[in-house]
Amino acid sequence: MKNVVILGGGNGTSRLLSALLPLLQDKTINSLYALVHMADDGGSTGRLREQYEVGAMGDVTRCLLALSGLKGDVRGDEFLRALEYRFGNGDFAGHTLRNALLAALELTSDLDTAIATFARVLQIPKFAGVIPTTLKPLTQEVVLMKNGKRTLLGTGQHFISWNVDVQQDPTWKPEDVRVQFEDQGITLNPRAKEILDTATHIIIAPGHTYGSILPTLASLSLGNDSALQDSKAHITAVLTLLTTPLHTVGWSGEDFVRVYESYLKRQVNMVVANTGRIDVDLVSGQAWVDFSSPEHLYKLERINVVRKVEVSQQSQDAVPRPVLVHDSKIMSTLFRTYLTGKK
Repeated sequence: MKNVVILGGGNGTSRLLSALLPLLQDKTINSLYALVHMADDGGSTGRLREQYEVGAMGDVTRCLLALSGLKGDVRGDEFLRALEYRFGNGDFAGHTLRNALLAALELTSDLDTAIATFARVLQIPKFAGVIPTTLKPLTQEVVLMKNGKRTLLGTGQHFISWNVDVQQDPTWKPEDVRVQFEDQGITLNPRAKEILDTATHIIIAPGHTYGSILPTLASLSLGNDSALQDSKAHITAVLTLLTTPLHTVGWSGEDFVRVYESYLKRQVNMVVANTGRIDVDLVSGQAWVDFSSPEHLYKLERINVVRKVEVSQQSQDAVPRPVLVHDSKIMSTLFRTYLTGKK
């Protein structure tokens, strides 16, 4: 029995869900869930949070669409495209239909019920789904912990992701800057804990380190030491393709893994790292993530997995759309081999 749980949020998580969905459909795996943090506060999601006091919608709805059973049907694909539509002007300017729909479902029920209803509309298969790590929205913080002192560097997931230089202290080490939350009394969603307890394989998705991955890992420790500290599940980390300006400039692959493990409170078992290179214009601070040593305690799976996609940036987009992504077909083949032991 193979129960797979993906940790993260954003495009990296949704693409990984799409890659692994065929493995659920042909019964290679028994279940497929994504756990997504509730700290997103940018763009459409941020406005819905502020105006209606609902959960962080964006990453949840993006991942729900990735699992939809409507894909491949003509009318189903049209409906999914409509859900992705982002209004360009008027009262709905900047909102996607998927976010507005989930907000309306929550306002007429509660977050858990809203997600379950949306999943049914999308015909998400049995034993698959998207689960928020908390049932309340979170306010993310990044703090520098050094020499026993705590220095607040920034507040708010969107602001941190695009404006806060977490590397401003020249003597810092990657593990010195910690993600935490301003909110008090919010605990891990019991449903998320239940899914983690039954997981046999946990995959940390590729994504923005301080915007998606670390907020999810940090939220797993709300209300206890760590939901994964005593887990017997096999943990794989799929590393991001590039370092991020202001956040992970100069990081090696080992740095990413060490920081992830500091939140997990245990070691990872396998790391998937990209070896491919594509000729694109990188901005200052971006560099291909690579490893400095061939020897590690974890299995290092190095593979050319990068693909360039043509995107059309729209004026109403809150953040830039990704150009370089992890190839879904390669990821699907990789994890099928890994999970079955068959090539």
